[in-house]
Amino acid sequence: MSSEGSEQMLTLLQELSVYKALDGDYKDSPKSRAETEAYEERERRRQEIKQEMQKLAAESTNGPT
Repeated sequence: MSSEGSEQMLTLLQELSVYKALDGDYKDSPKSRAETEAYEERERRRQEIKQEMQKLAAESTNGPT
């Protein structure tokens, strides 16, 4: 994986870490509509991150395109 790819992967992992902390707070408190919508948006973003990470991993395996 290139240095740029490694940096992108690290950034994505850090973003996931923040979401995990926010989700812990969400699960431990009463839920307003806004909090539920924010949680659902984080879930969508987690799916996007997963796809981006898979793409980066595939590129590092196959070489740059």
